[in-house]
Amino acid sequence: MSDILSQAEVDALLAVVSTSPEPEEHARPPESSPERETVNPEKKVSLYDFRRPDRVSKDQMRTFQSLHENYARQFSTTLTNFLRTFVEVELVSVDQLTYAEFTMSISNPSCIYVFNMEPLEGSAIFEINPALVFFIVDRLFGGQGRLSEQNRELTQIERSVLNRIVERGLADLKSVWDHIGSFTPKVDIYETNPQFVQIAPPSETVILISLEVRMQNASGLMSICFPYLLLESIIPSLTGESWMSSMTTATSETRAILEHEIKEIDITLSTVIGTSTLSLRDLLRLQQGDVLCLDKPVGSELMVQIDGKTKMAARSGLIGRRKAIKITRVLEKEVPGCNE
Repeated sequence: MSDILSQAEVDALLAVVSTSPEPEEHARPPESSPERETVNPEKKVSLYDFRRPDRVSKDQMRTFQSLHENYARQFSTTLTNFLRTFVEVELVSVDQLTYAEFTMSISNPSCIYVFNMEPLEGSAIFEINPALVFFIVDRLFGGQGRLSEQNRELTQIERSVLNRIVERGLADLKSVWDHIGSFTPKVDIYETNPQFVQIAPPSETVILISLEVRMQNASGLMSICFPYLLLESIIPSLTGESWMSSMTTATSETRAILEHEIKEIDITLSTVIGTSTLSLRDLLRLQQGDVLCLDKPVGSELMVQIDGKTKMAARSGLIGRRKAIKITRVLEKEVPGCNE
């Protein structure tokens, strides 16, 4: 028996293949099928990369954004005073990526400062674009602020000037992070080649804070990189609820300022002896010498009001020939019906 097909058999097979329905048609349910009715054409599918899971939640990323928006405003004031020209610092983005992606995005050479945030374990990076650095250096040395024609490494004198700016930037960072905890940012090393800076494994997740610095004749980028290993111990306190509760807690300096400011405020203190209900007819008939019966017996507590709000209870008495009250207790909430 021969294994070679004849021309007639080949033509028959091709005819069967060309007339057979496509597999997708068999898989498609009929119009009245229940599976067809449950399909939602407006449902959006989002991509998720299991090789790079998000280790920081969206709520914590929003807290990072709010935190460093405040930092951008504060650092803007610092640079304006330091450079004696108007400087605007704006938060561009807060991204979650790998450390390898961050290092590949940095130019070589660049101005990279590795700093610690004691008592946190680990290091972070404060990076400034070289073009922005040369503009700042030219401005501080008496020039109008010119961009460098070539990207080069800084001289020792230029580094000394830049160190002062970075130190002020880290001081502002410490001030903003006080709502999260007490940290002491301190520069550890300075490097120009990003490949020589290894503060985290290449696949480790980092939080990248990108800032844009704008001045009259130039603009440039500045970034802060926080490895997840550095933030791991304080990540739970970066939720929106925890951050807002920490901001509402007044420090000793803030409390002293508030106490000094409110000492000079005049308020009205009054005591409600009692109340009585009269009809309009009885009110019109009142004459001198009439006696009104109040709703409280003699010796009962009186309500003390501060600017019309019932805040305390007291008892009446005399000091010499003057009428007085003695505070008996402070009310946790206003007593209804006592603000007439």
